[in-house]
Amino acid sequence: MPPLLQMDGVTMAYPRPQGRVVVLKEFGTTIHEREFVAIVGPSGCGKSTLLRLLGGLVPPTNGRILYKGQPQAGVNRECAMVFQSFALFPWFTVRENVELALEALGQDRKTRRARAKSYIDRVGLGGSEDAYPRELSGGMKQRAGLARALAVEPQVLLMDEPFSSLDALTSITLREEVIHIWEDREFSVHTVVMVTHIIEEAVELADRVIVLSPRPARIVDDLIIELPRPRDKRQPAFNEYVDRIFSKLA
Repeated sequence: MPPLLQMDGVTMAYPRPQGRVVVLKEFGTTIHEREFVAIVGPSGCGKSTLLRLLGGLVPPTNGRILYKGQPQAGVNRECAMVFQSFALFPWFTVRENVELALEALGQDRKTRRARAKSYIDRVGLGGSEDAYPRELSGGMKQRAGLARALAVEPQVLLMDEPFSSLDALTSITLREEVIHIWEDREFSVHTVVMVTHIIEEAVELADRVIVLSPRPARIVDDLIIELPRPRDKRQPAFNEYVDRIFSKLA
């Protein structure tokens, strides 16, 4: 099958007072439908920038990005982003935060309220619709962010270090739920691209791990994880993958 997402010769540079900073230079990769891809690399190498480029949130300086074989122009409405910082409006309730994304799609109040309620329930936040972000734990905030992303019924879910701000037990639970969402055909999401700085998390979740070099980022490894799910971190094969990825980053 042709790639779902494709980057060809993508360069991304930001102007700075001390001179232009090149984050990606003539970068290329492909993402296929129904893949769960993790992107790892050293801090500041351009992982988050890469994710935003894939979603059309920022345009590349040079090069092209294709979605389903067509040039991507502007925000890709079939992609949704889950942010590390939750990105919830503090003056809105959970329901209002989720509905905001649906309002941007032009849905009427009745439709967006029903859909928001459905996805809030599906991520385990039922009963907290009228709570404000300040009243929620970190895990509940990230569930709200996940509900907002899923409510627009995207085909591609982009996740920027979604578990890094959570405690260990909450992180474990949400990782399991993300895998369930990706595997469950009742959800529209069939492809996930996740940025993480935790190698074990990448091996646990993804069926493919892209390893980036320091900026300007290039791919130093593109690794298929051939382990059955659920994955056991105590298995020698699991640690062999972790060691291989770590060796590329060292």
